[in-house]
Amino acid sequence: MYKKNKLFLFLLLFLSFFTNAQVTPPLSSDYKIIEIGTNGGDSTKNLILIHEIFNGGLISMNNAVGTLTAFRGTAGSYNRTNMIEINSSSAYNGTFATLRTYDGNGEWILKTCIYNGKKYLAVDVPYADSHHDWGYQFTGWTKSTGENMKSVNYEVNGQAVNTDKLSDIQNYIPNMNETHLVSNFLIMGNNVGIGTMNPDEKLTIKGKIHTQEVRVDMTGALVPDYVFENHYKLKTLPEVEEFIKENKHLPEIPSAKEIEKNGLMLAEMNMSLLKKMEEMT
Repeated sequence: MYKKNKLFLFLLLFLSFFTNAQVTPPLSSDYKIIEIGTNGGDSTKNLILIHEIFNGGLISMNNAVGTLTAFRGTAGSYNRTNMIEINSSSAYNGTFATLRTYDGNGEWILKTCIYNGKKYLAVDVPYADSHHDWGYQFTGWTKSTGENMKSVNYEVNGQAVNTDKLSDIQNYIPNMNETHLVSNFLIMGNNVGIGTMNPDEKLTIKGKIHTQEVRVDMTGALVPDYVFENHYKLKTLPEVEEFIKENKHLPEIPSAKEIEKNGLMLAEMNMSLLKKMEEMT
């Protein structure tokens, strides 16, 4: 019996040690789990005020580093799953913020606004007619000299609301860098957009590209060296002249209107220009 009791006490101390070892007290009272609530109902657009930010007067530390989640879903209501990782702070005379979103039906966008006379960093909740009936919750380190993680409606059934205390809603341009120092960065998805929310190809970029080299695989494309074959029939100069007078562009080259409408296919255009050069040669 003594040995059994001794073994029992040993196991109890062992389990107690490892159970307690997994519990880490918060390093700061600013680490919080905040139940934000819902926006109140369907057909409602709302902002979540993150924290106060600099607006001309020096400000104490305000910050939010953590995860904001929003859910909808029951046996009688369709599923909505949204989550953002936010990293933001405002102190003295500067504000830094960025966010990463995971969503099933829309994008969360950083905003600024004036609420009850103070300026705030906020996120615009992706809108759908049916609201997040499980509400919003923030988990992380946050503090604010004003409101902190508060949902504020700005439109209900197409009508503006809270205009007496909410105003000047503006887009906020994220100003923090995210760096990945890895051997390979793999994205196993459908389309990737840079500078656009609506990529229509594997990679869609709204803006300029600066690079040292571009290599295009000519899969399925026919390099036009066949124009040097003896059986290839060149258009006569009068035929080319007649075509240009009538169409205002070279044969087999798209017109300016076509390029403006459909864009320019790089591989296809290079082969067409090469063909014209070889024909002239």
